[in-house]
Amino acid sequence: MVYMNKAQIIEILAYWNSWGDERETGIEREGYVKELLRQKDIKEVSIVSGIRRSGKSTILLQVLKKAIAAGLPKENTLYVNFEEPAFAPQLKLEFLSEILDAYLEKFSPQGKILIVLDEVQYVAGWEKFVRGLHDRGEKIKFYITGSSSKLLSAEYGAALTGRIYTNEIFTLSFKEFLVFKNKEELLNFTIGKGAPALRNQFMEYLKYGGFPQVVLSAKVQDKLQLLKDYYSSIIEKDIMQRYEVRDIKKIKEYYINLVTNIAANFSGYRAEKTLAISQPTANKFFSYAEEVFLIQGVNLFDYSYLKQKANPEKVYVIDPGIYRAVSFRFSENLGRIFENLVFLEYRRKVEDIFYWKGKNEVDFLLREGNKIRRAVNVCWELNDDNREREIAGLLEAMEKFKLKRAEIITMSYSEEIKVKGGKIIIKNYLEEFLGK
Repeated sequence: MVYMNKAQIIEILAYWNSWGDERETGIEREGYVKELLRQKDIKEVSIVSGIRRSGKSTILLQVLKKAIAAGLPKENTLYVNFEEPAFAPQLKLEFLSEILDAYLEKFSPQGKILIVLDEVQYVAGWEKFVRGLHDRGEKIKFYITGSSSKLLSAEYGAALTGRIYTNEIFTLSFKEFLVFKNKEELLNFTIGKGAPALRNQFMEYLKYGGFPQVVLSAKVQDKLQLLKDYYSSIIEKDIMQRYEVRDIKKIKEYYINLVTNIAANFSGYRAEKTLAISQPTANKFFSYAEEVFLIQGVNLFDYSYLKQKANPEKVYVIDPGIYRAVSFRFSENLGRIFENLVFLEYRRKVEDIFYWKGKNEVDFLLREGNKIRRAVNVCWELNDDNREREIAGLLEAMEKFKLKRAEIITMSYSEEIKVKGGKIIIKNYLEEFLGK
């Protein structure tokens, strides 16, 4: 390994930091920036996790920029990108101390310091370094980012218990998508008046998703190439390299099958039958995909936790663009992609999401505390062929969970249906999630 001295470390860090010329930090994602900026006055370490390329790094740079604008000296901020190629040979625990020493020697900052350690999972033992400084009472606020949910898990629990504040970054919502596309004026349209323009943008969002750089790319060819590159990086770097997977062909086949079957049930048993992968291996591959935020499994709701886990999970991808990266069957799977999108809208706000089966199925049960609060079905186009079925499942759920109302999210019409003991509200997606 080639030794890197302090001057070399500072030279590389200067590229990423705003110590000299102000860095361009792109379009602000106001909600995330506001919340993370608020956390600068909280002692706990702020963990910021999410899928690769969702915008974590940019958001944290925006937070530092806002803090500087509010009066924090530039020299009191430090951003370290552990995907920087020049740092690759140096990624040992002691290198974190070398970085901090070089920074402190260069600037001798007085007062509070904001430090961002970006994609820190590449440095084994990083949590010991952070805990040491945290427990010594140093005037340092840490923001830790990573593309692995293990940042929040028991893996680091012993070192950071009681010392973390968690944040999850998603790709752009449709509302954010309109802001990035400079189409905010569409937010002011009524659904009736603005439907054609709004639906046009929505179809683009449905096809290519909400990864910021994909949204900002003008050409379809560039969008598709970025999505394929992102998908490959997630599979090869975040999963295969991180977990040292040897059977490359089998795991790639498995993930294509998983991603192209969104809003459908998954089980290790099914993977064993259809892909000739053992159940333990399939379950392990599934957990890898969840850990890097590629997919999320939704459990069947049951008051028994064991029964929940004994049933297949429904699978959703973290962004519809991921589906587009590996499948060209957009039109025939429009309903499932739409359901996936509605799942993401709820997932940004609610963690406890389940599906449910009686005689019919309900797509989503949303739980708050110990109580089911909402029952929701999703249907791209509600018509005579599916209306009765969609309503029947909700009626069962309303009786089972003592709900006075249930909902159907669709892209067609809006209506309120009175039923025994309550009502079922049919809502247009644009009205529900754009606040119309």
